[in-house]
Amino acid sequence: MEMKQKYFFIINPTAKNGRVMTIWQQVASELENRQVSYDYAVSTSEENVSELAESAAKKGYIVVGVGGDGTVSRIAGALVGKNAIFGLIPAGTGNDFARTFAIPKEPLAAVEVLLQGKTTPIDLGCINGRYFCNVIGAGLDAQVVEDANKVFKRFSGSLAYLLALMRQLFIYRPRRVKITMNDQKIYVNAWLIAVANARYYGSGMMVAPQADPRDGYLDVVVVQNISLFHFLRLFPLVYKGLHINHGAVRKWRTMQLRVESEEPLAIQVDGELYGVTPFDLKVQPQAVRVIVP
Repeated sequence: MEMKQKYFFIINPTAKNGRVMTIWQQVASELENRQVSYDYAVSTSEENVSELAESAAKKGYIVVGVGGDGTVSRIAGALVGKNAIFGLIPAGTGNDFARTFAIPKEPLAAVEVLLQGKTTPIDLGCINGRYFCNVIGAGLDAQVVEDANKVFKRFSGSLAYLLALMRQLFIYRPRRVKITMNDQKIYVNAWLIAVANARYYGSGMMVAPQADPRDGYLDVVVVQNISLFHFLRLFPLVYKGLHINHGAVRKWRTMQLRVESEEPLAIQVDGELYGVTPFDLKVQPQAVRVIVP
């Protein structure tokens, strides 16, 4: 990639509980040392991230998110249909999109990828008109996200999610859902339903180890109604993706689906709460281009 290319960095000031600005200072110093041409802005809201990304794309910038998966998701969604490239400096709680592509968390190493990496087209998922990069979840995982973001926000990374999960396991119980896809209707009592464009969520949980954000499909993973004891035995396997062959786990691939439930279930989209069921999902193949190692 030519060094004369100009970059526009969008910084989410709330990422890492505000510690993102320390990361940005390291990044900015490295860019200046390497005489890279860049501009930046600190976002004021989730909507502002999208506005900044659209504006930067129109001016021909490579648009770079400095934040977590929510920031990356909103930038990617804003660039759909535009001839633009985006990159990222992982600086959030989970950084799961970066994990799928092995983009390093260390700021200077991430800058190196940004400047010397290659571009690749990726798919995005779309839920009720909102684009996402990683995974949407309904049920237990959405409740865990809510707790991680509110109750355990002072803890970092996987610890916040783990504490939130432990709390929810004493509260949450499987719910009955209906999934419509591939010309079939599936009824199941489920702990959770995850629909994955990429492999990871929850700060390193490889919920969909076979997902590839370049294959034109979404991977659907459902954990069926099993006892709390068996769920606790199954859970550690998710960090290596080994849960996927357990008898309680069902999986499909599809280009679109609809999820309904007898009672409303919370939804999380790339680590952010997003309403309740029902919802419709589809894949947008090769929607945007991203810089990867």
